Amino acid sequence: MLTLINLKANTFNLDTVNRAISYVTEVEIERSSVKKVVMPSAATISRLKLEKTYLSDITLEVGNEWLSFLTITDSRLKSVPGTIVHLVALEMLEISKSSIETVNLNLFSKLTQLRHLNLCDNKILFLHLSDAAGGNFAQLSDLFLSGNLLTTIDLSGFSNMKVLETLDLHSNRIRRVQGAMVSKNLKFLDLSENRIETLDCCEWNITSLNRFKLSSNELVTLPSCLPLTMPNVNYLIFQRNALTDGDSWYSLFTLEGLLQLDISYNRLTKAVFDIVSQSLLVLDLQNNNIKVLSVPAAGKGLKVLASFNSIDTFDIKSLSPNVTFLEMLGNPIDCTFDRARMRIGQEPVCYICNTSQILN
Repeated sequence: MLTLINLKANTFNLDTVNRAISYVTEVEIERSSVKKVVMPSAATISRLKLEKTYLSDITLEVGNEWLSFLTITDSRLKSVPGTIVHLVALEMLEISKSSIETVNLNLFSKLTQLRHLNLCDNKILFLHLSDAAGGNFAQLSDLFLSGNLLTTIDLSGFSNMKVLETLDLHSNRIRRVQGAMVSKNLKFLDLSENRIETLDCCEWNITSLNRFKLSSNELVTLPSCLPLTMPNVNYLIFQRNALTDGDSWYSLFTLEGLLQLDISYNRLTKAVFDIVSQSLLVLDLQNNNIKVLSVPAAGKGLKVLASFNSIDTFDIKSLSPNVTFLEMLGNPIDCTFDRARMRIGQEPVCYICNTSQILN
């Protein structure tokens, strides 16, 4: 690894490195005022990292068959360099913490070795992605676009990324989600920390999805058609929204592989679920305004987190005996228990908070 710090040149040609030290394959340029970097076709560098530079231009010459990993962070780049298409061996690309405002994702479609693309923490307002990209993103499995300024996202374009497993769009300003997400391989979809109020999933088809994050949005209702379009999802993270009571909750509990449902920090006033998924291991209801809690039927090993609500009366028999852990801190009544720490035959005890009164 060759690390260059405090370079003063405006332009730096990486041919200089290969001429001076022929065996170097990894180069880092850090904390430098260099504004332009040139990667010649004959350069044998496989990893290049540019961090905290004045970089505003990078030229990647056609014919380069070596560079596999390229990282540009804390730069002054305003667009993805068009010559990126010349890097036929590129496997990982990160351009983050820069000033990029628009991105044509079609640029990457013909990079047949590209697996990981990170464009986080830029100033991206618009994405261009068309069906006529001219390539098929043959290996792209991870796409990170968090920390940008996107307000609208069309998911249909990502359906052309046939091997995509991770799509991360958190911490943007997304209000509108349009287009159908159709994928046989997508496992993780993150739309958290946006401004989404409603989400229609009825045209989606993401049967391999494992984890779906929608936390810290403005949802007032559950996404429509969710159990039909992602039937094998294991983790649903919907905390910090404006979700309220309603019959739609029962549809989630038809999901046969659901392991965790996080609906903490919402606006529920009751949690009366006659039946939940037998697979469910964690039901997080914390920091709502729940007054009534009842889960009479559940699979073995369920943990219910119901702290910081408004529960003032509670019958322990309203919980299935398969519930092995209940947390009720910060309620008018506290019936917290952990069966793993209790003696055989011991029953949970309820207390009225701020008193020493034991109810059972």
